[in-house]
Amino acid sequence: MKTTVKKWGINGEGIAFHEGKPVFIENAIPDEVIEFDIKSDEGTYLVGELTRLVEQSSKRRYPLCPIWKECGGCALMHVKYPAQCKMKEGNLKETLIKYADYNGRILPIIKNPEPLSYRNSCKLPFGEEYGELYTGMYERDTNHFQKMERCYVHSKLLEQTRQEVLKIMNEHHLKMYDDKKKTGYRTLVMKEFDSKIQIIFVTGKEDISEEFIRDVTQLEGVVSIWQSVKTETKREVFGDMRFIWGEEKMHLQLEDIQLSLLPRSFFQLNTKQSVNLYNVVKDWMPRSKTTVEAYSGIGAISLFVKDKAEEIIGVESIQDAVDNANENAILNHADNVSFICEDAGSALAHLVQEKEVDTLIVDPPRSGLDDTMKETILKSKIKTMIYVSCNPATLAKDLGVLKKEYRIVKIQPVDMFSQTPHVESVTLLVRNDDYKPRRRFDDRKNRDFKPRRRFDDDKSRRRFDDKKDGDYKPRRRFDDDRRSKRFTDDKPNRRYGK
Repeated sequence: MKTTVKKWGINGEGIAFHEGKPVFIENAIPDEVIEFDIKSDEGTYLVGELTRLVEQSSKRRYPLCPIWKECGGCALMHVKYPAQCKMKEGNLKETLIKYADYNGRILPIIKNPEPLSYRNSCKLPFGEEYGELYTGMYERDTNHFQKMERCYVHSKLLEQTRQEVLKIMNEHHLKMYDDKKKTGYRTLVMKEFDSKIQIIFVTGKEDISEEFIRDVTQLEGVVSIWQSVKTETKREVFGDMRFIWGEEKMHLQLEDIQLSLLPRSFFQLNTKQSVNLYNVVKDWMPRSKTTVEAYSGIGAISLFVKDKAEEIIGVESIQDAVDNANENAILNHADNVSFICEDAGSALAHLVQEKEVDTLIVDPPRSGLDDTMKETILKSKIKTMIYVSCNPATLAKDLGVLKKEYRIVKIQPVDMFSQTPHVESVTLLVRNDDYKPRRRFDDRKNRDFKPRRRFDDDKSRRRFDDKKDGDYKPRRRFDDDRRSKRFTDDKPNRRYGK
């Protein structure tokens, strides 16, 4: 079947229409003329498969990665970067209209200075082929494991080290995890900050040899090695942590803020863009008495805004992250910043009773705010709220509830994850009772408007025909004692026939 792709889907697919139903077609771009087959009918929509590209969009480019379709991690690898940003801005706007009935101010997206080679960490399962280990990704919605030769969104040092680690592992004839024996290597976890690499080998009941560790430590940039023993089938990547070699924690510098990270601690995957995002929060945050940051992680945002409030309390449900955050507060001499381990909604409920909380910062997971949190926010008297989101759908649904008491002032999208359809955003909300819009020129009817005085109020403006008033003296264009050269006796004035 032949059709024209009409718009983007939220997962980076193109959307066409067939017999009144939307058809979601992977790898298709809006305005392209394509031929497609219908793969499945899901009731309210169809899933199609691109079979031939008839008319190509100017937004399409040749994808660098040869397995981008199979891997599925970079759904927009075939789209030029400016078009990726437009797609993300458009999807954010449509989602906010749909779920929050918001069609207000959305600022231009903050673009990624490095659309490739920006990712600072990876968690990749091991596979085995012809007796050699490799890392890869499972194809989306399948159990098929795709071998990864090279990843173009990993930082260059991270990707180089990944390949060198695999080479050393195969030189030592290491094996992938065997679920029956509970031995072998399951997952390779790596992090890179400030050109320093931490490696975590997730294994079964495996003793890592000293010879293998010695060879890995010779790699450029490697400063920390951990082992995580995991034999359960839970989704959580890590098991029991064992420190092997080097530095126990990773350290990074974000402008004037220093952070240390334990191996299980989470940090944003794009270091440079995380600084841009944190600065948006810092710029938008008003001077406050007490600020609460919910879902605070290792405390990066709280430390970025430490000079904007008398007291800052971070709330996080993972004890390791709380311990890490309090260490970071001490490291940065932030005596007014502290962190507690508790459920975010429950903690906020008692904090607003005990303290005068006037600013709230939230950075929830993709699932958004839970009902307890939203109810607590609506019942509180918090004046300003800053919502950092990684999921436009849950953001919009939460804003649809919060707008009962809060006004959305502005929204700033940030491209943290280039080559993917995901978009981060920061939203500023002000409680309705405290909202004071900026005066516009047409607001003069609502205030004592006094225009600039151009003339003396004591004298009426002189007009050209006021000669009869007596004192009128027109501007002299010629000297009264000499005639202009244009009106000489020897040259008649042609205009007046003289």
